[in-house]
Amino acid sequence: MFRRIYFSLVAVLALVCLSCDSVPLLAPTNSSVTIDAQSRVVPNGGTTEVTATVIESGGTPVHNGTLVRFTTTLGRMDPVEAQTRNGMAVSTFIAGDSSGVAEVRATSGSAGGGSTTTTTPPTTTPTPPGTPTTPTNTNPNSNVVLIAVGSGAVDIITLRANPATVSTSGGTVTLIATVVAAGGRALPGVSVSFSANRGTLSISSAVTDANGEARVTLTTNVETSVTATAGSKTSTPATIAAQAGAAVQLTCAISGGANTCATASVGQTLVFTAQRIQGSANLTSAVLDFGDNSSQNLGTLSAASTVPHTYSQPGTYTARLTGTDANGESSTSIQVVQVSAVTATVSASITSGRTVTATATVSVNATLYQWSWGDSTSTTTQGPTAQRIYAAAGTYTIMMTATLQGGGTITASTTIDVP
Repeated sequence: MFRRIYFSLVAVLALVCLSCDSVPLLAPTNSSVTIDAQSRVVPNGGTTEVTATVIESGGTPVHNGTLVRFTTTLGRMDPVEAQTRNGMAVSTFIAGDSSGVAEVRATSGSAGGGSTTTTTPPTTTPTPPGTPTTPTNTNPNSNVVLIAVGSGAVDIITLRANPATVSTSGGTVTLIATVVAAGGRALPGVSVSFSANRGTLSISSAVTDANGEARVTLTTNVETSVTATAGSKTSTPATIAAQAGAAVQLTCAISGGANTCATASVGQTLVFTAQRIQGSANLTSAVLDFGDNSSQNLGTLSAASTVPHTYSQPGTYTARLTGTDANGESSTSIQVVQVSAVTATVSASITSGRTVTATATVSVNATLYQWSWGDSTSTTTQGPTAQRIYAAAGTYTIMMTATLQGGGTITASTTIDVP
């Protein structure tokens, strides 16, 4: 009899223990649950770790193995249930394709049943301009955390056009929308829709890249206003101006001489004047090619520029000014220059006795004349005429070297018999 009672008691205890094993360990009454996310902003399809901390009413962590259940209003949690270790249970929030604000909640038994959240900062003090609008919890012990997903995380969207102008004959610009969350964090994977009051968009929407930028192109030939929208945020309109394309003008004059370079000589200084025609598009670059394998960059040519140049060889040269505007349109103006070789001659005559007057004839302007009289003496003049009184009769070779206005030189000579 006693043995039957003993075995019956053992069986009952075994059943009781088996029942105990099947009941999950939950947080005691009056425990608190605090939940936080590694990131409060994720892109569509993104993930972030969520941690729930469970504390008993006495201030100590709950027993290891206490079961915590995670729920979300958007996306999903994996795992849905997790056990605590040192009072903390960890799960992963996985965003889906839908954008919005996910309300992630953690509970354990009756703990975490009545917490509330808010999506705005506390209002005990005035909210400064530019305060982040990413959802935050006002209760430090709340069992709910708000995670912004995709376009639901958008705090600011800005729009710019590159370039900011098009030609009246038509052109294409790139529209760049930049999407950021609170704190300036770039948001990848967010769909941005574009709208233009004129022209044609390459596509109406695009997804932001790793830098939070979405790009489309706009083709138009008139002033156009464009906006970009992501989630509930719309950018300030960007205006693309239409203006006449690039137009430049090139003129040429001989320094100290004619107002045209149609006929010039080797060594002469030619002065080219390059300018953007008033009312045309601003230039991003301007280059003057002299046609002799040399050129000069003139920058944006915001004001008329004068450029001196000297040709060292005879020939026909085409000087070409090319200006390019922000839309890639170019304008060209040319000057054809016929450059002739420089010629020089010297004549000499006896003025009286042994006084000799020499005269140089140079086909271009010369600034200096050097005379070698053939008797170991020399003279320098600024004009083309010089005189020499010889000490003895004889035959003398007079050599003249003229320094040209452009910096070159030319030489001529003659012979005279002095009685």
